[in-house]
Amino acid sequence: MNHLLCSGRATGPDPSQGVVRAALFSSVEPDRPVVPGDIVELALCVAAEQGAPRGCAYLLESSLVDAGEVVSLEALEYFPRQRWFRVRADPGETRTGVLSVRIGSPGRAPRLRPQIMVGIPDATQRKMVRTARLTGHAVPVGPHRLTGLRIVTSPGVRGEGNALVEAPEGSFAISVTQPLHGSAQLSRDGWVAYDPAPGFVGYDRFEYTIGTSDSTKATATAHVFVGDLTAAPGAFPQTAVTTAFTPWQWPELTGTMPWPQESSRNR
Repeated sequence: MNHLLCSGRATGPDPSQGVVRAALFSSVEPDRPVVPGDIVELALCVAAEQGAPRGCAYLLESSLVDAGEVVSLEALEYFPRQRWFRVRADPGETRTGVLSVRIGSPGRAPRLRPQIMVGIPDATQRKMVRTARLTGHAVPVGPHRLTGLRIVTSPGVRGEGNALVEAPEGSFAISVTQPLHGSAQLSRDGWVAYDPAPGFVGYDRFEYTIGTSDSTKATATAHVFVGDLTAAPGAFPQTAVTTAFTPWQWPELTGTMPWPQESSRNR
């Protein structure tokens, strides 16, 4: 799945020089927050059309570094002096390069807003004429989010859950609040223990807080059920607390480029 962040085109002073189109796609949906440690893949595409002798698209490094760290490149050239990444297409071609960014602390930048430029040769074909910096959608960077814990136990029996199971590496447990119908304890290694009050059967809840290696805190809710759920399937559903990262598949970006509608382009 690919999500358009921004796009643009470059044309020469003479229509016979053709058109160069470029677009930047993201592996995550724009306007949906990512958290520190997430990997965002950016696909920079360029096409030289209508007789353009060649075309280039540029992704500016300065628009990335505050939001994270570039960890891998594929089919992109890097120019350290100009501080940009480039992909080039010959006449009639569409080319794509992919860059991966590991998101950093939201304190450095509240969002990832990449900027691109599009280049086309001038009439002499010796000099590349580039557009101004183009930008579009941004990917917000938020603090670590916790889904929460689900604890099921029997009357009079302690229930446990690991508060760090969905936390980033280097996190540590800080505190728990006390539930209404029992007591909660927090161990140094992040395990949360819930002891129901004598005779209690039903639902209960409390909150726990963890700290992360980047000096931020995250709070989530532990939902507890004391009793037998056999007679009420679905009353307290099991939900996944972690989602493994799946490498982005982008076969749809090969071949003819599905360019955005005219109204959505940046020029």
